[in-house]
Formats: sequence, C-alpha cells, structure tokens
Amino acid sequence: MKEKKRFKDYQLDNQIKRALSELGFQSPLEVQEETIPRILEGRDLVVKSQTGSGKTASFAIPLCEKVDLEVEAPQVLVLAPTRELVDQVKEDFEDIGRYKGVSCCALYGKQPIEKQRRELKTNPHVIVATPGRMLDHLKNRNVKLDHVKYLVIDEADEMLIMGFKEQIDYIVSKLSPERTTLLFSATIPEEVESLSRLYMRDPENIAVKSEVQTIDKIEQLYYAVEGLKKVDFIKKVIRHEQPRKCIIFCNTQEQVNTLFEIFAKWDRGTCAVHGGMDQGLRTEKLKEFKRGKYRILIATDVAARGLHIPGITHVINYSVPFDNENYVHRIGRTGRVDEDGVAITMVMPSEMERFKELEKFLGYEIPCKGGYVDRRPRSAGKHRRGAEKFKDDKRKGRGAKVQIAAGFSNSSLKTKDILYAIRKIPGVSTEDIGKVDILDKVTNINIYNGKEKEVSRELKKRGIRGKIYKVK
Repeated sequence: MKEKKRFKDYQLDNQIKRALSELGFQSPLEVQEETIPRILEGRDLVVKSQTGSGKTASFAIPLCEKVDLEVEAPQVLVLAPTRELVDQVKEDFEDIGRYKGVSCCALYGKQPIEKQRRELKTNPHVIVATPGRMLDHLKNRNVKLDHVKYLVIDEADEMLIMGFKEQIDYIVSKLSPERTTLLFSATIPEEVESLSRLYMRDPENIAVKSEVQTIDKIEQLYYAVEGLKKVDFIKKVIRHEQPRKCIIFCNTQEQVNTLFEIFAKWDRGTCAVHGGMDQGLRTEKLKEFKRGKYRILIATDVAARGLHIPGITHVINYSVPFDNENYVHRIGRTGRVDEDGVAITMVMPSEMERFKELEKFLGYEIPCKGGYVDRRPRSAGKHRRGAEKFKDDKRKGRGAKVQIAAGFSNSSLKTKDILYAIRKIPGVSTEDIGKVDILDKVTNINIYNGKEKEVSRELKKRGIRGKIYKVK
C-alpha cells in the first residue's frame, strides 16, 4: 500500500512547514496532492474541484513558496467572485505565509478605495481581488502588475455567470504572457474551456472530488434566526446547552471581534482567536482554552483544522460557512475519540440557500430545532444525527412509544444522551430506535420490533447519565 505523503516531505520553505504544522495541515488532500507539485514546477492548470475540497490551500501553499521576498512588488494575483471568498483566500495566504513574511491585501467593493490604494503602495506580494475592484485600481493607476508571475482565477464558472468576463479580459491584458495561470472551477462548461484556451499555455487538466468525513458521534441541528436577534439567541442556546467547552465559529475576523466584545461582558470565560492576531497571543489563548481557563472560544476557521482539544462538547456556527468542507472541519472539533458532541448552526433567511447547498454536499438534511418558520419542503424521515437517518414510516416490526419524564424545562438531557443509554441495552440495536422527540417536560421515543418493554425496564434500572427517570 502506498504510504500517505505528508507536508513535511515536500520541498517547501521551513517557515511554510512551520505554519502548516500550526494550522494542523499534516497530509495533503487529493486536490493538494495533485496540484502542489505541478504548481511548483510552473505548470498551467485547469482544476475541476468542488468548493470544500481544500483547493485554496492547494494553490496558496506552492505560491507562498514561489514568492520572492526580495522583489518588492505584487507577484501573485488571485481573482475571486465575491468579497467573502476574497477575504477567505487572503486569510489562508496570510496564515500559510506568516512566518516566511508573505504580505497580502484584499480588494473588493463596499470598502474605501483610498484605503486600498494606500495598502497597494506597500507593494504586497499577493493581491486577492474581485474583478470589478481590481479593474478600478488598474484604471486609476493605483497598481502595476508588471511583476505578477502567477494568476489564479478561482470559481471560474461563478465568475462567468456573474458577468465578469470583460473585466477579466482587461486584467489579463495587463499581465505578462510568460505568467503561470491556474484556473479552478466546480464545473467546466464550454465557457470555462474557452477561457482556458484564451488565457493559458498547454494547461494540464485535473479533476478531483471533495473529501467528506463521516461524523457519527455528533448531533447536528440548526436554528433559523433573524440577524438582529442572533447574538441573544446564541446566549439563550448556551444557557440551555450548558457546554463544558464550546467553540463559536465565525466567517470573518470582524465577526470574531464584534462577538467577542459582546460575549466578554456576558461571560468572562470567553476568549477569541483569528488570523489577524499576533501569533504569540493566539497560541497563548488556545493554550489557556485547552487548560480550562476559558469555556468559550470564538474563532475563525484558523481553529477549524488541527485543533485537538479534548472535552469540546459543542460547536456553534455563528454563520453558515462559505466553504462546505470548513463545516466538516469545524464540527469535527467535537465528538472526538470516545466523546459525543453537538454541532449547532445559526441560519439567517439570507443564508438559507447556502445552507441547502451544504446539505446537498453532506448528503443529508440537518433538523431544525426552532426559530422563525422555515418554509422550505423537508423530506420525510431525513432527520440526521451523525450518520443515522430515521425512517420511521418505513420501519419493519411493531412500533410503540416510550416516554421519559424529562424534557427541555426540567432536565439537561440531549438526544445524544438518550440514544447512548438505549444503545447500551443488550439486545437493542440502532434499527430498533426511531425518532427522539424532546418536549417541554417529557421525551417521546419511538421503539420498534417489540423492544419497548425491554427499553422501558432497563431505563428504569440503569437511568440516563447516572440519573433515574420515570419511564412509561
């Protein structure tokens, strides 16, 4: 069997390897293994890769390696369709190139152009931009691209759908024809192929699939929330859930700072980390969180990978992540080794389409536990806890209800506690357990195949989480 390659085996600057190690990057994902060596060789590439396959690191790692610190001018230009993706790509470059000294800037609309112009005067090594704002700076002569050796067109299919073709044409016309061009796209329609023929020299085509983990020990759920009520709602959820250790993931550094400012006054056991913080301070806060000084950590995706802290009982997504793979990495911080965990996502109305795309990516629906009315059609029997799908209407064998005198208002029991207790009963399998419905003061459990008496008897004797409840 072929031995899995590790990042430490690549011909990379030791400062990049140090950053990758701290970020928890040990072995490359498929897209990274396919592209990194080819980019280091200077090949033009067309990469068909779904969002969430690890593609950003697949070009950020080798391009950070290629940056020449002696050249005080932009050397890498990344074009991305949205402000959010620009911010994310910039943060990835900053994290990977931190110790080497790679400087980056992000350019997009709805931000003062004068502020960006001053940042461009510092000659960052990497520019990540939306095509429209990059065009503005070029026409205003705020930046020269003479030394750009690497062009990345990210989410190329989205770019064309959004009508950026003319802007990209103009930007490319200002670049050296001797550059290396990397094109990443979830799909490769004829328009993208045409783009590759126009901009690239004998490109190599690579197609990879996204790597999705199976998360069996994590109860996943979401709340539908209005934006203005989100912070108060999260506080309410935390008061109810009473996590021993909890990470709240945000999509941007700005969100982390804003949320931390509010939470620090509400719960002194709160700390925050993101890629814009001093590395020493970030490391110190993570150590203190691990030691138990803090109960709540608010973080960007810098903490989604490689953060191995035992005892994290809950992960809360303050917003739906932009990268589906990041959702998997985020919730993977809980439910580790022999522990169960809970993953909660706050979904605003404006995020519902992205959330539906996340569910398609995962291959299952995540149950809604409350909030504003979610009017999208739900398939019967698709509620998900880890890898389980409850298909109550298709069960074989007689079904009956077992009721426990414990609910939201009079206990701290979670679905995972009840499932764990029932699964430990000899002779009862997952196929015998149906929907678990936690109500105000009672919990109803569907039990199948004539196992209800056995479950009722054993729960009365064994209890749940060490406590005996009335069962009928």
